[in-house]
Amino acid sequence: MKKSFNWRIFISFGLVLSFVMLLVSGIVLYIAPPGRVANWTDWRMLGLTKTGWENQHAVFGFAFAVLSIFHLFFINWKAFVSYLKARAVRGLKSPKELFSSLLLFLLFGVGTYFVIQPFSAIIDFGNNISASWEQRDKQPPVPHAETMTLVELARQPGLGGDAELLKTKLDEAGFSVTSVDETLADIAARNSTTAQKLYQHIAPPAESGKKTLPAEGLGRKTLQEIADGAAISVSSLQLALGQKGIEAEQDMTLKTIAEQNSLTMSELRGILENMISR
Repeated sequence: MKKSFNWRIFISFGLVLSFVMLLVSGIVLYIAPPGRVANWTDWRMLGLTKTGWENQHAVFGFAFAVLSIFHLFFINWKAFVSYLKARAVRGLKSPKELFSSLLLFLLFGVGTYFVIQPFSAIIDFGNNISASWEQRDKQPPVPHAETMTLVELARQPGLGGDAELLKTKLDEAGFSVTSVDETLADIAARNSTTAQKLYQHIAPPAESGKKTLPAEGLGRKTLQEIADGAAISVSSLQLALGQKGIEAEQDMTLKTIAEQNSLTMSELRGILENMISR
């Protein structure tokens, strides 16, 4: 006699497999590099990009939730209700265990929210592994440059401001570019390459000497004066600073910019010199 399809076994196996996939993808995402690195260099693990792993984690998380609902409400509802009633009565008779469990739950949530030990150590460990993937010589000109269109990218220091020229350079290098409004990521995906490799064809030529800022009186200079001295557009310098989370107006002095963005003058100098030397 042919056996009927056993939904209980099907859902149980589905839950186990979904849990395994959630565990594996969770570990991979825990140690994966930041998006600005993963998407720029086309980082992969076990053949999947970071976005690929994020998609796997999301889909199998959804599958786990759906299977859990079916497992609970359609297969084991009566047993689950009976279990809850029995445990509720037992829990009320054991308030210490009940409140200890609730207290531990709150401790984990609050400790993680305020990033205190030992939860901060777990977070820092993952962040340190993620940061270890980053290589200085493979950094994008600004964070998440792969999400920028050629028009936006052309406004960056050293790229000339001409998006059509950037498109021409990529065309001449053999890449298919349909519009200056395409992002580097879109162009890279269609040409089976990486945003990093595309940028190598449009990046400004390396200079023999690195540009430096004045040794004295830097704090009194405005952003406009720095841009004029470096022969670059002040708007492109503002955009580059904005990509790093630094707010600056054209007529603000560097001292004011540093103070309002919680930076030292040394830190701001280093950021600006790195930008104008590209």
